[in-house]
Order: sequence, then structure tokens, then C-alpha cells
Amino acid sequence: MATAAVPEKVSDDSTQFSLPQNGVEGLKDNFFIASLVKAVTEHNKVRQGKDDLLCTSCEEGKPATSRCSECAEFLCESCESAHRLVRATRGHTLIIFEELKTGKYDSVFRARKAPPCSKHPEEILKLYCRTCETPICNACGLFEHRDSQHDLKRIEEVATEKRETFVDLTPQCQARMQFFRQTEEVQKRLKKQLQLNAAEARQDIQETAQKLIAMVKEESERLMTCVDTEETTRKKQIDAEIEGAQISLASAKSTCEFAETLAREGGDYEVLSFSQDMTTRLNDLTKLPADTVDFELANITIDYSVMGHKLTTNSPQTAQYSLPNATERELCSLLKRGRQSETSSRTRLPLRPPDDSVSGNMSTMQHSE
Repeated sequence: MATAAVPEKVSDDSTQFSLPQNGVEGLKDNFFIASLVKAVTEHNKVRQGKDDLLCTSCEEGKPATSRCSECAEFLCESCESAHRLVRATRGHTLIIFEELKTGKYDSVFRARKAPPCSKHPEEILKLYCRTCETPICNACGLFEHRDSQHDLKRIEEVATEKRETFVDLTPQCQARMQFFRQTEEVQKRLKKQLQLNAAEARQDIQETAQKLIAMVKEESERLMTCVDTEETTRKKQIDAEIEGAQISLASAKSTCEFAETLAREGGDYEVLSFSQDMTTRLNDLTKLPADTVDFELANITIDYSVMGHKLTTNSPQTAQYSLPNATERELCSLLKRGRQSETSSRTRLPLRPPDDSVSGNMSTMQHSE
């Protein structure tokens, strides 16, 4: 199973990797990384004096008190005593934690058994092919990497060169880390400024909305008064028309009733005496009157022109809350100092003349940046 590759970009929930030129086959077996991570973690715990390292030899979960350099096992007191008595392990070197903390045995602590060759499981990786840039075993050196084009070296020798390369490049990485710290600080300050600007923007919106609401409310009250006045005036006109219709109805009813009574019960003399007047009135009542109803009296018109003018005049303009110029200049200066620090670090540090192994590592690290 192959998983080790150069990380290209790290996000919140995923990591992207770039494959070597020969694809998945060129990826390192994950036990390299797992072994390194485990060793570094254990090393740091010992050097920092942490007491949460447990015995890896038994299953009782007791705190470890020493480490066997040959077995690379952490031992509790019981397992340590047994380790010294068993014939197979009594010649092993046991180092107590107090000595490990001093750093005196860092090289011993760092030593780990080389993994077996993936092509020849019975062989240990002891050589390094500079041409192929890969660790190999003796069998690989005798067969796949035996021609003159393959430059074979002892793995310890190449590892020493690689360590020197790492030491040369690490200060430059430290400078880049400083730049990232400053970038993080700038981004945090930008976030804080964003929160301040957003708070001020919300306050502005609330105040503007309150002003507009107050203005609209004032104008609505004026329009309500206008409607009330218009309603009162027109209501009086309609009431007068109703009163006039009621009077005309009463008069017509009285005339008709009198005419019917006169025709039914009046004497000849009485009929003739009122005939001219009654005939005129009855003829007038038979004629339909003109349409005198003003339907417009029921209509109400609201003039919003004043409100529209006020809204147009007092319409809020686009408001922008920006990073203060002084703050922007300060943050730009901070980033600039970070870049200058990184550049000066690259300029001051003399790098070794690149050979095949160094250039290969440099290309890998540059790609990882």
C-alpha cells in the first residue's frame, strides 16, 4: 500500500497530492511515514519529560521506565527485569528515561530497523541508487541496478548527505514560516476589521431605516388627515342629497295620497276646484327626474407625490465601510517585512553545490511549497 506523496495544497477537509513521474508506483510505502511519525512522537515525549508513554512489551498498560535500543521497545519495570533475565535479550542495551531526556542517546533512539525490500522480502534495504533515487537491497543491486548507469551508494552515506541538505534548507523554511505567521496575523486583523465594519454597517442600516420609517410615518399621518377631511366634506354633501331625496319622496307621497282621496271621496266641486293644481303636480311626478347623483363623491384619491419626493430627496446613498488606509499601510508593511526576511534568509545562507541527490531533494521541496 502506497500513500506517501508531496502535499500540494491543504484545505480544511482535504489534502491534495502530486504523484511522482512514474505514478502510484513511485510513492513510498506508508510504513516509512508511520515509522517516522511514531519515532518522532516518542522522541519528543521522552525529551519533554512526559509520563504518558506506556510499556509496549506487555498488555498491562503500565508506564514505561526504559527503552531497549535493540528491540526499540518501551519497557515497564517488570518487563525490564524480565528483559535482563531472558537469554535472548539479556545482552540488549536498556536505557532509562532519565538518560534519554539528556539527549545523550539520541542517535541510538533514532536508529530503526530498515524495512525489507518490496521485491525481495528476505533482503533489507542497505543501498541507495542515486540514478533511480530509491533505496534498494543487495539483490536489486545485483540484478535491476547492476549496469554502469546506476550509481549505487551505501544508504548510510547518502542519508548523511541528505541530512546535511535538510540542515541547509531548514533555516529558509523557518523564514517562510515567519512569513506565514505574519500572514496569519494580517488575516486575523482583517477578520477583526471585517467584523467592526459589519457591525457599523448594521448600525447604519438600523438608523437609516428608523429615519425613513419616521419620515414615512409622518407623511402617512398627514395623508390620513387629508383623507379624514375629504371624507367629512363629501359625507356632508351626500347627507344633504339624502335629505333632499327624502323631502322629495315625502312630497310625492303626499300628493299621490291626496289625489287618490280626492278622486275617491271628493265631490264634483272639490274635484274641479283642485283639478288644475293636482293635474300639474301629478304630471310633474310622472316625468323622470334628471340623474342628479354625483358618484364621484364616493371616490377618495391619495396623493403620494409628496411622500415620493421626500423618499427621493432623502434616499440613502451607498455606504462603504473600508479598511482604514493607515491600517492597510501597516499590514502591507508587515507582509513586506516578512517577504524581506525570507529573501534575506535565502541570500545569506550559502547552499552546498548541488549534486544529483541534493538537486532531487531541492526540486521536491520547491514543489511542495
